[in-house]
Amino acid sequence: MSKTNDHWKTVLQRGANALAFRITSPHNAVKPTMVAEPAPQKRVLPVMVYHAVAVCALVDSWVAGGEGQVLIDRPAVLTRQKLANAKAAEPPGSTQSPFSTGYAADYRLELARLAWLAIIDDPAGRLEALAAMYTPPEPWVKLV
Repeated sequence: MSKTNDHWKTVLQRGANALAFRITSPHNAVKPTMVAEPAPQKRVLPVMVYHAVAVCALVDSWVAGGEGQVLIDRPAVLTRQKLANAKAAEPPGSTQSPFSTGYAADYRLELARLAWLAIIDDPAGRLEALAAMYTPPEPWVKLV
């Protein structure tokens, strides 16, 4: 790896793009709850991108909880809330709406930005340390 920090934002963006967002609350819930989890990959990710996926999912839990190792600002919380509301408005079993797609893209940018703030002081070391802190949610089986 090079000693410059110009590639880390791209690594974090690739990690955020490898996340999938899933609503975990019942369909008729007043306030929907959402979780970010690694999306199934068709090919193996590079190690740094794999760590970035874990860090971005960890940062999502910070945004959902309102606290973490970085300052969670209002735009990130509002973007996550818009995405959760858009995903909850989709009928069960339907395809993803354009609103969900757009809000997910915005939220991924926010996750990459917050993840960069979390690792900025020592990118390689902090990325690996934060990735080790991530515990994936319980696996779920989609019944057809």
